Amino acid sequence: MRRFWIPVLLLVATATALLFLQRATIESSAREVAVAPPNPATAPPPSAALVPPTRDTSDTTAVDPRGTGSERDPYRLNWPILMAAERSVGADGDITVPSNIARYDGTHVEISGYLAPPVAVDQTSELLVMRNRWDGCCIGTPPTAFDCIEVALSQSVSVRGRHLISYGTIRGRMRIEPFRVGRFLLALYRIEEGTVDGFGR
Repeated sequence: MRRFWIPVLLLVATATALLFLQRATIESSAREVAVAPPNPATAPPPSAALVPPTRDTSDTTAVDPRGTGSERDPYRLNWPILMAAERSVGADGDITVPSNIARYDGTHVEISGYLAPPVAVDQTSELLVMRNRWDGCCIGTPPTAFDCIEVALSQSVSVRGRHLISYGTIRGRMRIEPFRVGRFLLALYRIEEGTVDGFGR
């Protein structure tokens, strides 16, 4: 019986030694890479196929909007500007709207995004304009108080026979009014007297 276990133990010892040597080699290589980064002058340029595509800067960078805030020349808002208010929410859910966002309250604005009407209606005078696509249930990214705006349209639009989610542009008067339930901030932005371009297309 001992003759049987001797080769088995030798195989186990050999495998353990090989694993130990392999791990030591990997850790040594990782330390060398961390300590001695490649010289930029001699490093080959990255292949275009390996560079991930960049996102639209309007989607990642808060840029001061064009416009004067009047009805004829509304501010052209972008989502990063509105989403920056998220950093002003306290642990209790209270929010102090930053001055660079509060200044749009009462002005005329324009913003583009995904539009979602209420379900099971033929006509609506209310929409949601959102940064991300969402079907109201389980497809897409549900909105937060910072990347979604409630819109009250100045005229009703037809919903029948149209997709529940479209992409379009909303114009109207911006209202910045935090709406909380307990510690939860449910809404922050609202547009009144809204008009919509692109709904249902």
